[in-house]
Amino acid sequence: MEDSEEHRFSSVEEETRYWKELAMKYKQCAANTQEELCEFQEGSREYEAELETQLQQTESRNRDLLSENNRLRMELESVKVRGDDTYSSYVS
Repeated sequence: MEDSEEHRFSSVEEETRYWKELAMKYKQCAANTQEELCEFQEGSREYEAELETQLQQTESRNRDLLSENNRLRMELESVKVRGDDTYSSYVS
């Protein structure tokens, strides 16, 4: 921050103008920063929602694949049993 001791003012009006301009500069800087923060937060919320949607879709797909895997395992076991029965009937 600027040090007021570095400045020599020739009048009270000059010093007042200096401090008002400096205050306006910092006020504008704060407003710009606040706007950037709002934009960042909005973008973050949108990104979070997108990621949440992708996560839900991935979890749903995972559940579907697990279910299909279980179905195929049961089908394979059934085929193995029928194959064993068929083999046993030919051997006997």
